[in-house]
Amino acid sequence: MKGIDVSSHQGLIEWAKVKAAGIKFAIIRAGYGKYESQVDSRFEQNAFGALSAGLHVGVYWFSYATSPDEAKEEARLCADTIAPYKGKFDFPVYFDYEYDSERYSKEQGITPTQELRESLAEAFCEEIQAHGWRAGVYTNNDYLRNRWRLEMLKQWEIWLADYTGGPDISCGMQQTGSKGRVDGISGNVDTDTAFVDYPALIRADGWNGYNKEAAGKGWTSDTTNGTDNPVLIAPDSHYTVKITGEDIGLVCGQSGGQPAAFRLVRCRRENGYTLWHVVPVGQPGQEAGIYPAGGGDRIFVARIGEV
Repeated sequence: MKGIDVSSHQGLIEWAKVKAAGIKFAIIRAGYGKYESQVDSRFEQNAFGALSAGLHVGVYWFSYATSPDEAKEEARLCADTIAPYKGKFDFPVYFDYEYDSERYSKEQGITPTQELRESLAEAFCEEIQAHGWRAGVYTNNDYLRNRWRLEMLKQWEIWLADYTGGPDISCGMQQTGSKGRVDGISGNVDTDTAFVDYPALIRADGWNGYNKEAAGKGWTSDTTNGTDNPVLIAPDSHYTVKITGEDIGLVCGQSGGQPAAFRLVRCRRENGYTLWHVVPVGQPGQEAGIYPAGGGDRIFVARIGEV
């Protein structure tokens, strides 16, 4: 699915022309920092225009937080800003922490360490999810290699900036360039590709103000097993399960009180079946059942293999 991400920097956007150009979704900057005066000056206009044109919409918030408490303040301001759009936005809310964030932090006499960066991301994402929005993190390859750990990011949706071709890691969305040209926008615009069907996923899991979809009974799975024979999935890989019939959501069961062992990504729906990726985000040896969303018997058991 092809999309763009925009802010006030793009000026006045003619959203009907953007839609006609083949763009399916827009990630809109809702704001930056922790003050109400830092809400993006064109957020309301862009949100209304994109939705009116029939685009799918998500948002990002550029962070200048220097502590977890400030990151939570930013998340609360973001949640307040986008609250009228519950049940309307069907892409994640992304935490955007970049080089300019670090510049500001250093000016305040605070050195951004890996521990600090990760605590900021966790604070923002946990707070935004507490308000009912599915959280994600915007990042790039330099940050992944040198500034925080991929294992930490996997608990959120990942939006990766990578202009060199296909993404280097498994991610839900890739920013593919910064000099795109799209009818309806004067000047350059960031271009994006979504690999995950977020509108379906967010509805199925009950995020962003949508009611969680109840599981149906008119479906079958190509994978069924018991606890004695779990599906082994390597830590840096994924497993694909095929659900034929009714288009149901999937959820991961708890594993001994630990955080979810797997992230479930709805890939696509075609010819009467849905493909889901089961992506390990827990620790080697962790095991969990995969269930239909809304309740029902366990479909199968998965275990994270050893490194």
